[in-house]
Amino acid sequence: MVATLEFVFKQAQELSRKRASAVNRPRDLIDAVIADAREFFFSEHFMVAIDIVLSTSTDQAVRKQIFEISRKARRPVETAWTEALVASGVPAALSSDIVALTLSLVRGMALRTLWDNDPKWFDELFGLWKRMIKVFLEAHQQAGRGA
Repeated sequence: MVATLEFVFKQAQELSRKRASAVNRPRDLIDAVIADAREFFFSEHFMVAIDIVLSTSTDQAVRKQIFEISRKARRPVETAWTEALVASGVPAALSSDIVALTLSLVRGMALRTLWDNDPKWFDELFGLWKRMIKVFLEAHQQAGRGA
């Protein structure tokens, strides 16, 4: 089971990194980060990983393997999206924070499906998040020009 998760996470990592390198405008990037994260975190594979982690509370070796697989697969994805935002003109520290917050939001909503799965509401919230980031980036750019 662990080997299967490792394979699936690796495949998802490669796909995410390709997506990140294919987009070059901040507005498109935010949409792409959310879409990519939704595809991963709302997947059956991610939920299986969560099930395994939750069911292995007494088997620390398996739990440690799952955490390591996740770190190895997801950190490069975060880096790829951060680098894509930086390449589009967003400052590095800001890019990293935007990616971390976006992935955390999507991951949290994915976990919420365990007790309250409302795709329409999730779409509305993700739309709100995209608008918030776009307004924030525009204000940040204007502040940079005014300084």
